[in-house]
Amino acid sequence: MIQRGQEKLAAAAAQVLEGLAELSARGADLGFRDLAAFQVDNLNVSPRQAKQRVELAEALFRGDLAGPAELAATGAALVAGEISPEHAAEIHRAITALPVAARAGFEDILLDLARTAPPTAVRKAGAHIKATLDQDGPPPDEDAEVTPRREFRSMVDRRGRYRFAGVLDPETGATLDGLFDVLAKPHPAEEGVPDLRDQAERKGDALAEIVDLVARTEDLHTQAGERAVVTVTVTLEDLERRAGAALDGAGYLSASALSRLCCEAKLVPAVFGSDGEVLHLGREARLATKAQRRALALRDRGCAFPGCTRKPRWCVVHHVREWQHGGRTNVDEMVLLCGRHHRVIHHTDWTVTMVDGKPRFHPPAWLARRRRPATNLFHRIPA
Repeated sequence: MIQRGQEKLAAAAAQVLEGLAELSARGADLGFRDLAAFQVDNLNVSPRQAKQRVELAEALFRGDLAGPAELAATGAALVAGEISPEHAAEIHRAITALPVAARAGFEDILLDLARTAPPTAVRKAGAHIKATLDQDGPPPDEDAEVTPRREFRSMVDRRGRYRFAGVLDPETGATLDGLFDVLAKPHPAEEGVPDLRDQAERKGDALAEIVDLVARTEDLHTQAGERAVVTVTVTLEDLERRAGAALDGAGYLSASALSRLCCEAKLVPAVFGSDGEVLHLGREARLATKAQRRALALRDRGCAFPGCTRKPRWCVVHHVREWQHGGRTNVDEMVLLCGRHHRVIHHTDWTVTMVDGKPRFHPPAWLARRRRPATNLFHRIPA
């Protein structure tokens, strides 16, 4: 019902735009200064929205003797309910930001992306295209203090939560703010469900991603580019019941959360009998090698979930078939996923399979009417 309603909303928006395009083509002002003023006075919309509607209507639906409208394919997709009005607006914004002589072919690229990704991904793709065509930019600010002041104070409370405070110099603070701008944005609404996290919660999740990235960097001498070893201790009886597991350090995790966490950890399973004797100590065969990560970065170019814009450095390696269930650490059986979509694959009904050596994502059954199995087209935008 919700999906049909979404498609009807898109078709209704297209009907309004088609009507405005027809009036524009006929030069009809209906007694008002222009079509924007007509909407303000008769449809109770803001002047800004009225102006944007006219511009979008003319681009999507106003053709002439020389040919169809500039973004006719986008208009047809909107009429069919394949994309939302927000998608159409982002495609229009991206295309009109390009030089006229350089626009050919980019509408189809953005439209293909819009069918499987939220409007924010289309916006980022448009910015990427524009930056590729015009690579000149302002020179970087190289001012820096010789001895910047940086402080960090932390404590662990009774619940094991890590609390901290501190001071950063302006340059480092600006860098951190830039990371938050990218990583702490609200997630796009998925099937009408908005991101309910407040700004503090979003920044906390973003900081966790930053820490996770640093833990995997090749320049971290104490880790040598690898995540910390995770030691899982369970009794044989608990293991057979697939019960929860205790980890070294604070906190307890469910079996499913542990499975997600260990996708890219060095896993040393230690299984004990009822008297504490060691029954088995597994080999470190779960972790992808640096060469495999490079190969996955070249293949997936970032998080492979449809519409995600995260780059490879923000991703972990996920076994399409879980390693403990017989999966193998081969490039054609693994996929790059950002933290958010890693959780989606582990804790929802979304699934991923490999087709011709590339990942393909399958939506839950209740989404199958609107969403088809898809790959991520965002990272395929021509550079």
